[in-house]
Amino acid sequence: MARARYPDWLTPEKLLLIQGWKRNGLTDDQVAGNMGISRRTLNTWKAEHKPIFQALKLGREQANFAVENQLFNKAIKGNTTAMIFWLKNNWRDKYNDSALSPEEREMTKARKENVIQDTRIKKLKADVMERLGAESNEQLDLLMDKLVKEADKEHDAEQHTDKQAD
Repeated sequence: MARARYPDWLTPEKLLLIQGWKRNGLTDDQVAGNMGISRRTLNTWKAEHKPIFQALKLGREQANFAVENQLFNKAIKGNTTAMIFWLKNNWRDKYNDSALSPEEREMTKARKENVIQDTRIKKLKADVMERLGAESNEQLDLLMDKLVKEADKEHDAEQHTDKQAD
């Protein structure tokens, strides 16, 4: 069998064929097999030759639109599962499984980060106390308080910068 060359696949007819294979649901492995090349070669061609990449992308998008259309039709006709799936994925702010608002989710995330930081600090403090012994506790507490204050200042500055960026 003659070795496939990428220029042979850059003609409009061959690009349409690639697009059609992808639209029909073929995987990249299957498309590569149909082209007479390895998956690795197809990946290289996708990276180096935009028309091949575009044909695969367009075919995949067409397949996604076809499936989306079928799902939508089932939802419209009363298929409860399709309705739920559609709403959860297309109206997330209203139909998500989380009872938390977006703001509450952000606050929960921030609290979680603080707990993780506090846990790390406590572990480090315990390690240092174990190494230094009990007589150094007072000095260690002062040092740790300073470190925590500095970390809090940095965290507050990051939060302030993030809010300004929004």
